[in-house]
Amino acid sequence: MASIKYFIKSGTNKIYVSVSTGRKENGGFQLRKSINRELVNSKNWNNKKETVKIKPEEPNAQKINTYIQIHKSRILKRAGEIEDKDENILLSKKDYEDIINTIDGSYHFEKETKKFNFTELLDDFYNLAKTKQIFKFSVKKHFSESYCKGLKTLLHKVADFERTNYKLTLTNINGDFQDDFINHLIEDYEESYINKLVKQFKYFVNKWLIGTLNLKLPNYNPEMWSRLEHNESLKTYLTIPQLYKMLELDLSDKPEEWSVIRDLYYFNALTCGMRIQDLMKLTKDNIHTELVGGVKRTVLKFRQGKTGDVVNTPVPFSCEPILKKYNGIPKNVNSVISNEVLKKLGKMCGFDSMITTKDGEKREKQYKLLTNHSARRSYCTNAWNMEMDLLTIMANSGHKSPDVLLNYIDKTLDEMVEKTVDTKYFKFVDKLDESLKLKAV
Repeated sequence: MASIKYFIKSGTNKIYVSVSTGRKENGGFQLRKSINRELVNSKNWNNKKETVKIKPEEPNAQKINTYIQIHKSRILKRAGEIEDKDENILLSKKDYEDIINTIDGSYHFEKETKKFNFTELLDDFYNLAKTKQIFKFSVKKHFSESYCKGLKTLLHKVADFERTNYKLTLTNINGDFQDDFINHLIEDYEESYINKLVKQFKYFVNKWLIGTLNLKLPNYNPEMWSRLEHNESLKTYLTIPQLYKMLELDLSDKPEEWSVIRDLYYFNALTCGMRIQDLMKLTKDNIHTELVGGVKRTVLKFRQGKTGDVVNTPVPFSCEPILKKYNGIPKNVNSVISNEVLKKLGKMCGFDSMITTKDGEKREKQYKLLTNHSARRSYCTNAWNMEMDLLTIMANSGHKSPDVLLNYIDKTLDEMVEKTVDTKYFKFVDKLDESLKLKAV
């Protein structure tokens, strides 16, 4: 890997990057290129640390220093990605010049907030922390390996959230987003780990986006996030009668996409409650016809994007008309639009009962909580309430842990004990001594 350094070009105030692979006579090269940043006074450059000294005379010192950190991180990251594809490849001077041109041509977040990309900035922060190019903000210590591992998980979950819900902007990082994000995490993690991810999210926003990059997030309230961090989030699901009521709505005077959104929600809530990203990828190739228990049935077969596990699940006869209506799986529209339409459909159905957290801290009308994701909770909760065993629910929904699934559908281990006592097996073994006329020894 090349050596990368930043310096002030002699006789100017301009900052340059130097990429060196050794002496030219030994087959190496040196590349020097401006990064389009300059100081007020070249004497304020710290050559040893390759940073601008923090002085009143240099009002943009912190921004420039941050830019240099990220600039270097991106060069190393891109060069590493190219070299990882072929261990024998040797990047040329032209290769590095192209990398730098790409960075300089696309990275102007401090001037163009309309290009704000939360995931990209979080990825920058993660790479800087992982490669020990930045210190913790309270003490001069590098971020630990376990902290960086948590950052990587947070990065993946935010990217997943943006892909299936909505993109983060400078204005929508607020309390509503936190509730949405926590609901997005609940199906995969226990409360303690979710709190850890939320804490890292706050740290990144407070210390990096606001404290270092000086970005303005007008609706972000760190005190509110701190207060809500350990509070319960609102959850809802639709019962089978409610799902049927939604299916029976007359939508003839509504846009065609409303029917598509409604039908896809109904299909998912009754079939297996798959993750929305898996649902959106289904095609006719995932639909099969098989003999199940001697009966010809439609079966869905797909590989989950999150876990890589294969799911084989039968389609209820009541959902087959939807497959026939659309000649396959209905194609969902934009997640943001469909989430809004589902709320309107819920309001049309009169789903306006108040949903309240156990601690009584939050209350909201049920229809306002409907999203694509609530179809998944509807399947899991209805299946549990109608006595489908936990392992079968997990096999269909893709949950990896019973504890996570029980928390997801708002059940407890105590309720699991009650369900066990009520099973046919337990009722039989409960009376085994009586049936076999045995006595305990």
